[in-house]
Amino acid sequence: MLERQSVRSNGEERAMDRLGVWKRHGFLGKLATAAILVFIWDWMFWQQSFGLGNLGLFGLALLAGLILVRPTIMSSRYGIGAIIATAIYCTAIVLYGSLLSFVLFWTAISIAALMPFASHLKDGWQWLWRLAVHGLASPFTPLMDVGRVAKAWKRSEKSKLNVLAVTQLLALPVIGGIVFLGLFVQANPVLEHLFAQISLPALDAELAGRGLIWFMIGTLIWTLFRPWRRRGPRVATPEVTPQSIKAPALASILLSLVVFNGLFLMQNGMDLAFMSGLVPLPDDVTLAQYAHRGAYPLIVTALLAGLFVLVLMGPSSEAAQDKRARRLVSAWIAQNVLLVVSSIIRTWDYVEAYSLTELRIAALAWMVLVGVGLALICWRLLRAKSGSWLINANLWAAGLVLTGFCFVDTRAIAAQWNVTHAKEAGGRGVELDLCYMGTLGSGAILPLVSLEQRPLPQEFQKRVRFVRENIQRSEEAELRNMAWTWSLKHNVAAAKRAVASLPALDLGPGDRGCDGKLIAYSMPNPASTYNPQAAHPGN
Repeated sequence: MLERQSVRSNGEERAMDRLGVWKRHGFLGKLATAAILVFIWDWMFWQQSFGLGNLGLFGLALLAGLILVRPTIMSSRYGIGAIIATAIYCTAIVLYGSLLSFVLFWTAISIAALMPFASHLKDGWQWLWRLAVHGLASPFTPLMDVGRVAKAWKRSEKSKLNVLAVTQLLALPVIGGIVFLGLFVQANPVLEHLFAQISLPALDAELAGRGLIWFMIGTLIWTLFRPWRRRGPRVATPEVTPQSIKAPALASILLSLVVFNGLFLMQNGMDLAFMSGLVPLPDDVTLAQYAHRGAYPLIVTALLAGLFVLVLMGPSSEAAQDKRARRLVSAWIAQNVLLVVSSIIRTWDYVEAYSLTELRIAALAWMVLVGVGLALICWRLLRAKSGSWLINANLWAAGLVLTGFCFVDTRAIAAQWNVTHAKEAGGRGVELDLCYMGTLGSGAILPLVSLEQRPLPQEFQKRVRFVRENIQRSEEAELRNMAWTWSLKHNVAAAKRAVASLPALDLGPGDRGCDGKLIAYSMPNPASTYNPQAAHPGN
């Protein structure tokens, strides 16, 4: 058995060595790969002015370089998972180029780079601290490597070479080569033409800024190729135990759970009665006001309930072992989940009464995560799961939701909803907020074009046309100014095709505001103008 494992280990090492061509050259291979990646960056974003979405393509090149110089990342399934996640977020950057996709990309590729040195980490809490140490130490990693190279150079045989001897060795070939090359350039017009086309960059502020960007990109790349290997401070996963907290008596916890269940039952009953229409609301309270007032406070209530269970109902606590407490907690958590569902319904009712925004979409997703977190807390209590399990489960849920947001254009969703349900378009909502539509960028172009294709009042048609043309001009300028993403290019191109069939519309004279309405300037009243003779009759 040992011999078979040894043969397998040797085979894996040989496979890794064949995969990592640069690995045999160690430090110099990483240095050369980093230089190539910096050159690719300079060519893509300085010389060719590629758009924002192409950062995803550079991210794929960076990922390929990381695998090339450090093939041991592929030796574990967790490392392979981090690499796959990095490639997914690179795709999201190409498609939408959101800040969220950048953050998740760098997190995933940092985890991939750290995986060979941090396989002992058990949960997301410890990984959070490891990533924090990596981020703090990253700016100093190249400086420390320079110090190590200097020490290695002093210890090597090469340091014994005399500088004067090296100068004497190179003087003749260098000087002689320059002289003969100059003569050949004078004698050969082809060489003269080639050398005339070579222009060295001028030493100016632009070159200094370009060099600073090279240094910054090179530093970021180097922190992945040679990350900080020390583990940093040992941080234990937070666990609440009977010894770590002085919990109240079991009778107090039971009485609290009875009171809490009664209060939550009252609130859930009122929500069910009012929001289903079984009981009418007071005359001075509308359904939209009722829905909006309680949406966010109820989520805070659910979070406090989860904190109560985490602190006082740990798996090894006395209350967690009591059957009565476990039943009461299960009923309370179920009511909390029902409260979260009520908050989601409240928010959606408010959206239907008014409008949908990016913030409200994020709030709905957050409410879903709160509900999932409460269900996981209850499952942890009933199945006596560890704190590490709870942290990892919540991180998986949050990661899936955030990854989904990377591939969803929330601006387009909000714009399409508002156009479809606007009062002017025959929907049940309020009047369309064209000022807000103007802030949604390319996501609002196609919904506004679809609105223009409907029969609308003439003045409202002019307002929509004005807002849509402003957005389209702005987004076309963004395409020319390195803001390219696949979604932006697709929306602008589709809008151009769609507006080609629209009839011409004269917007008329006058300035218009963000909502397309004509700005009415107040003219000064001649009777109220300042008259110095009237003000000072004695002068």
